[in-house]
Formats: sequence, C-alpha cells, structure tokens
Amino acid sequence: MSAKGFHPIVSEYHLLWEALKHYESRLEKLSAMSTDEDQQLKYDEKIQDLQGILQSLKIAAKEEYQLILG
Repeated sequence: MSAKGFHPIVSEYHLLWEALKHYESRLEKLSAMSTDEDQQLKYDEKIQDLQGILQSLKIAAKEEYQLILG
C-alpha cells in the first residue's frame, strides 16, 4: 500500500461492497437469533459500525469513479 492510502479500482469497490453487505446480513441474522442481550448488543454495534463503513465506501466510489453502489 502506498503512503497516499488505499485506492481500490472499480471491481474492488464492487467486491468490497458485496462482501460487506453479506457480512451485514449475517450480523443481522445473528442478532435476531441471539437470546443473550449482551451478545445481541455487540452484533448491533457491529452493524452500526459497518453501516458507517458502507456509507464511506459509497462516498469514495462516487468521488473516485462516479460509481453508484447499492
């Protein structure tokens, strides 16, 4: 990785988006199935963090390649 940061190409943006959406779906299922409130809260916090990452990725793809994700 260069000192200027991470700059994915278009196909990498699509791959990252797909992988993160899949992970989000898995976390949502785990949260819904959990009977332990503490564990459910951990899943929900991860989902919230992940949604922030997805939003950042969406903005970066739009700025870098005028790519619309989602």
